[in-house]
Amino acid sequence: MKLSIATCLLLVTETYAFQSNSGSVQRSSSYGLQELTMALHAAKPTVEESTSRRSFSYSLMKAAGLGVGFLLSPENAFAGIDVSGLQVEGGGGGNANLAQQLKAYDGSGTARVKEVKALETTTTAPKRTEKPLDQTALDSKVAHWAYRANPGFGPSLKKAGPLGNLYRLNDVVVPPTGSKLRSVGVQFEFPFDWLQLDKFTGGIQYVDQRNGDKLYLLQATLPPDTSLASLSKSVLGDLIFDPEGSVSKTGQTIEDYKVVNGQTLVECPAGSCATRRRFKIKYATVTGNGLRVERRGLVDAYQVENEIYMLMTSSNAVKFEKGGSERETVENIVNSFVLDI
Repeated sequence: MKLSIATCLLLVTETYAFQSNSGSVQRSSSYGLQELTMALHAAKPTVEESTSRRSFSYSLMKAAGLGVGFLLSPENAFAGIDVSGLQVEGGGGGNANLAQQLKAYDGSGTARVKEVKALETTTTAPKRTEKPLDQTALDSKVAHWAYRANPGFGPSLKKAGPLGNLYRLNDVVVPPTGSKLRSVGVQFEFPFDWLQLDKFTGGIQYVDQRNGDKLYLLQATLPPDTSLASLSKSVLGDLIFDPEGSVSKTGQTIEDYKVVNGQTLVECPAGSCATRRRFKIKYATVTGNGLRVERRGLVDAYQVENEIYMLMTSSNAVKFEKGGSERETVENIVNSFVLDI
């Protein structure tokens, strides 16, 4: 039996009664679901229905073509968001200033292209300077990095030690403010697998990534009428751990610092050489999540004119006081510190 589409639609109409108010469906008992399915599969379109379908398909394709043409029209192509209908006035939690800014923003593709071209013509890459840091811009009351005199070149590193597991650093740093010296030479040894930090700032600091041990090369101006030999331990602590100093600005909060003791290694009262002293320090660091870590360190300091150059080491307090390889490492670092003027 051949059924037309109209006949099938009639069967569907008789089989299901739709209620638009409640959205529910009532099933009729005239036909079973199985019979209706078989009837639909057996149905074949008539000639008139085929012609109607072709007309409908042609109309649909024509409408789709018009829609694509509209989307591809240059006058209607845009990359931004139309915010012309945003309300500026009115109550509620809206931000009127933000709405005004969005209305003023041109998000079209043409405007974006102009913006990119303007950036390409006006933006230039930052130039790296080879000039030493202006010492007059540094705070003379705190210890800051002993800045390298040639920041455009890396420090000289050569293998050292009986097993070749050390680096010997040779470099020059900026001289004291107002000095006739062109630079000050520094040299020290440290484990070859320590990582250099902030190499582009011009300072010298290294860290052992395994346990957090560090070394810092610092420079500070002595207080008036004070020499390294007469410098008190408390003043030295304030110079190193001042909140505006370089050590405090490495990112961790420092608490309860104290210079425990100091000893003179080389004394040159007539200025024929550089006076050298060693200090033992203790302090605590507090991380961003509130973890407090007790630390110990050694500081070797040389006096050059009215300033001091310091090599400071830092390690975990428990391992330092216990002795062993960590304590031996930091002691060897400060022992190798040499100044050349």
